[in-house]
Amino acid sequence: MECPLSQKQLDQKFWQNFAKNHWEKKPLVLKNVKSGLLEMGDAEIFNLLVLYSDRCRELNDPTGFKFYIDGFKAEAEDVLQVLPEKEDTSLLGYHERMKSLFSDYCLVCDELLQVNGKKQHLLTEFTNELYRHVGFPNRFSEIGLYLGNYRKTPFGVHVDSCGVFSFPVVGVKRFRLWTSAYAKKNPALDRAFKYDKHKKASQLLEVKPGDISYWPSSAWHIAESDGSFSATWSLGVWVDQPHKELVAQSLNDLLDAKLGIAGARVTTPFKTLHEKSGEVTELPEAYEQSIALLKNLSTSELQETFLKSWMKHISLQGFKNIPRVNMKLSLKSKVRLRSEKSLILWQQSLTKKDKFFFSFGGVVVESSKAQGLLKLVKALNNGDTVVIGEFLKGAEAKQDLHALQSLTDAGALSTAK
Repeated sequence: MECPLSQKQLDQKFWQNFAKNHWEKKPLVLKNVKSGLLEMGDAEIFNLLVLYSDRCRELNDPTGFKFYIDGFKAEAEDVLQVLPEKEDTSLLGYHERMKSLFSDYCLVCDELLQVNGKKQHLLTEFTNELYRHVGFPNRFSEIGLYLGNYRKTPFGVHVDSCGVFSFPVVGVKRFRLWTSAYAKKNPALDRAFKYDKHKKASQLLEVKPGDISYWPSSAWHIAESDGSFSATWSLGVWVDQPHKELVAQSLNDLLDAKLGIAGARVTTPFKTLHEKSGEVTELPEAYEQSIALLKNLSTSELQETFLKSWMKHISLQGFKNIPRVNMKLSLKSKVRLRSEKSLILWQQSLTKKDKFFFSFGGVVVESSKAQGLLKLVKALNNGDTVVIGEFLKGAEAKQDLHALQSLTDAGALSTAK
């Protein structure tokens, strides 16, 4: 069925234009958008909030939530008392309970990705297109949720290190933005709540359910309201980690493996620190040994190090975290991928051909002589439902089942009937 002409489709033409003219350049408002992400509406967001709130109550730990009353941040032990409950029945029901207690409140949650199992594929479809056109984030993307009747963002005008897509699910949301150049010339804007004299230099974005807004990481911003209730979730794509940091992380892993105990020493023996003149001419033996190790590295070792590091990075699909599962495997277990959009990644070692690496959700496992595990992973990635014991056999079965359990704990698999 064709969508109405008034609906904005996020097709290839849109993404090409977005990447060229808006990404990390200037804000954008899209009205009446056609996107699977709109399935993450008020009812779905409420369910996710309750799921994560229940987890926090069970652990007696509100990490991931912040609660503001009249602009002041509540203590952690108090946050647990004001989290959404199933009995609220909806976001508006939760608001009714909160407004009877507070005239101005704001609930923030940064960890809904941990419980977004059912709709994660919709988010992945959106980010896959984004990354295809602007590049894969060197850090990650994450979901943030803001809801309440607060009149201004509790921490004032600010700037983040991420480009932000916002998706209102209840009420009208208004964001006021300034360019980084203007903020630099007017440092009083930082954390400001009173900024009337700066409004002429700002841009106001107004969005409602069905709309999407975007602003680049350089935009200084604040949310405004007339005191009406609103709820908005956002996707923040962090762009503050340069490529050199990824390279350094990869090399650090390699050095850990190569240097062993020597790399963990916290003092360095030496013969002499410097000459009488102050000239430094001699390296300690530990450095000479490190140089020798680095000189002996092969191209294959370097390629494998970077390839394994890259695989681990992309196995999170560009997110800070992804939903995990609690499922105990056995050889009799019948399983499938949790989502056909979320494959188990793998690679063959470049230095030991009988060794394979597998990765999902930021977890990397390795297995030698893993033909059974490799065939199982290929079948799963092909969309098949499998019985584990039909693939994992012989002396390696126990080792491979342990590796598969680690990938399952990271969220790769679900049970199949």
